[in-house]
Amino acid sequence: MLVDLIRVPDPTCIDDLLDEPLGLMYLAACLKKEGYETRVTNLAGHSFESCKSEIKESDLYGIQLYTPTSELGIEIAKFIKENFPGKPVICGGAHPSALPESKELDIFDNVVIGEGERSIVKIVDAYRQNRRIQRVIKSDFIKELDSIPLPAWDMVDMMKFHRKVEGQRCFGIIGSRGCSFHCAFCDQAIMGNKVRFRSIDNIVYEIKEVINKYGVSRFEFFDDMFTVRKSRLVEFKEKTKGLKLSYRCNGRTDVLIKDVYWLLKESGCKVVCFGIESGSQEILDRMGKQNTVENNYKAIELAQEVGLTVIGYFMIGFPGETIETINETLEFIKKSNLDQAQFYTFIPLPGCDVYKHPEKYGTKIISYNYSDYYLVTGSEGLGGKIVETDSLSADELENQIKMIRRFLKERGFRGRTQDYYKDKLKYKQV
Repeated sequence: MLVDLIRVPDPTCIDDLLDEPLGLMYLAACLKKEGYETRVTNLAGHSFESCKSEIKESDLYGIQLYTPTSELGIEIAKFIKENFPGKPVICGGAHPSALPESKELDIFDNVVIGEGERSIVKIVDAYRQNRRIQRVIKSDFIKELDSIPLPAWDMVDMMKFHRKVEGQRCFGIIGSRGCSFHCAFCDQAIMGNKVRFRSIDNIVYEIKEVINKYGVSRFEFFDDMFTVRKSRLVEFKEKTKGLKLSYRCNGRTDVLIKDVYWLLKESGCKVVCFGIESGSQEILDRMGKQNTVENNYKAIELAQEVGLTVIGYFMIGFPGETIETINETLEFIKKSNLDQAQFYTFIPLPGCDVYKHPEKYGTKIISYNYSDYYLVTGSEGLGGKIVETDSLSADELENQIKMIRRFLKERGFRGRTQDYYKDKLKYKQV
């Protein structure tokens, strides 16, 4: 039985080939382990018309849906149904996990909520044995992450993707899943609100496999909570000695222990990324960040003192945002001396609290056209026009984003960054 796992293209994405489809590669590895012939069809970079010739006949199709690509993914499902009649098509990912019963997903034979590694095997087993299976399948969270096989790197051309650390191609790694915080702009339907960790031995084994197979020793850790346990960083540093790693990771700014940043530096970390979101304490509180502007300043200082490049992620347009709070954020960037600042338009993605209860936040969702739910696109780095708040219209917010992009172009950035910041957004290195 041949299973085809499809990555949907994202025409709005500023670099659709930035990262490999890790989620699908994990699913492929689980299917291969159970003896199923598996293919990953990576349609990144294609239009809908050009991707049609890439879709070949299989026995079952699985399509990964994110909100901005959900409508295109549905069109691909319709294409499969028309050209390969009788072949089941299932979907999973962030969008169906948030809206599993929505009418737009009726084209799919099965909808998976949450982590898919166990569910995909159960579904394929059922179809192979001609057993009935419920249409919507809610996955249990996988407690033992070490039990999941390593991503099926051989399913895609790994050197085709563009993500870099220190100017050279890197591989993505997920060392933990879940986040214990409850920000109002985030949906935890897939990974959950408790952090689950892979063992350091398991992560180091993956790193060594990549180095041996591909000669690549640069990595991007996608964990939300990479820095939360100092003991794990101590172990990671000891067990990666001699591997000459270079990596970047995400961290929370309420980790104010300088030793943590030394451990990052000494284990090969070059860049730490903080989800700062805003320079306004009022906005942070409305978001439910459970953090402070003061912590944000201090964490940047500590990380830079040990020699790390610090990137701050910011969200503009969250309910309550005003011209004054935007100016507070710009002032924060100037005073904190961040090496790089990356801005995204607030989009109330399905599943987050603002999407569920916009009236609670003084927000009006003005579009349910999910293809417009992109965070950043084009040479101006704009996001979709999705919300209006009591204090900012969609047009006013777009004008503020344009102003911020001009500010960032004039400011420039320190350290290395992804190519599209120079090539498409035209930021300059200083």
